[in-house]
Amino acid sequence: MKYLVNGTLSPGKSREALLAEMAGRTLSDEAWEFVRKGVITEHGYKIGARPGFVLVMEGDSEDAVRSTLARIPLLRDGWFKIEIDPFSPFLP
Repeated sequence: MKYLVNGTLSPGKSREALLAEMAGRTLSDEAWEFVRKGVITEHGYKIGARPGFVLVMEGDSEDAVRSTLARIPLLRDGWFKIEIDPFSPFLP
């Protein structure tokens, strides 16, 4: 099943602190491994007033997606508030 993951910077965290934490990297090694394996099928940064990211992920359940996300350092360390929604195509 496909899931839309919407990550928004946690309260008390700033865009500047996030950029310093990332030190010029786009995604962690763990996240890139999920991309290579096809678990994360799309990814991007939110560039508007609410800093964060979106992912499209494959998973068996929301719990399985949350478990996968917990292996990504910035998510494990509480940098983002995460919302997860299952979705399907408009037409079967």
